[in-house]
Amino acid sequence: MKYNISKILVFLVFLFFTKYEIAYSKTNEENFLGRKDAKVVIIEYASMTCIHCANFHKDIYPKIKEKYIDTNIIKFVFRDFPLDKQALFASVLAKCAPKKKYFDFVKLIFTTQEKWISNDESFMDKLKNIGKLAGLNESKIDNCFKDEQIVDEIINIRSTGEKKYNITSTPSFIINEKKYQAMSYQNFEKIIENLIN
Repeated sequence: MKYNISKILVFLVFLFFTKYEIAYSKTNEENFLGRKDAKVVIIEYASMTCIHCANFHKDIYPKIKEKYIDTNIIKFVFRDFPLDKQALFASVLAKCAPKKKYFDFVKLIFTTQEKWISNDESFMDKLKNIGKLAGLNESKIDNCFKDEQIVDEIINIRSTGEKKYNITSTPSFIINEKKYQAMSYQNFEKIIENLIN
C-alpha cells in the first residue's frame, strides 16, 4: 500500500511540535448532526485509535443522540484529532464515505478498532477491508488513501483544535465554546439542560 511519505512526515512532525503552523484550505463543509442553528453546539475531537473515544461512542453518544440530536435540540459536530498514522488513515476512510454515511462510518471504525489497529502496516489493508464491507469499492478507497487534500484537511482540523481550544487529548468536547474532557452521560445531560433552560 503506497501513501505520500511527505504528508505522513509532516503529520508526525506536527505531533511532536504542536506549535508548528500549517495552513491548509478546508475542502468540505463540516459534517454535523442535529439542528444547524441550535442553541447548544457540541464539538467532539476524537482519534480513531482512541479506546476512550470508542467507549464514548458505544456507551454515551447513543443516549445523547436519542435525547438531544434526533430531537433537534443540539448540533453535534465530529472533528478528527488523529494521534497516530493509523488514526489518520481511519479518518481518511470515514471522509471517503458518502456524506450521508459519514457518521455511520465513524461508528463502524470505532466499533471495529480491534480488527484493524495493528503493530505494522497491515492496518491499511484491514481498513480497506472494512471500507469494502461497508460498501465502498477498492479503487475509491485506494484513491482516498492517496488524496493529499483529504489528509491536509484532517491535519488542519487537528491544528485548529490545538490552537483554538488547546486540545491535547481525546476525546475532548467543546460545548458552546467551553472545553470538557471525557465525562459521564449524566454530566453531559446536566451541562446541556443548563444551557437550554
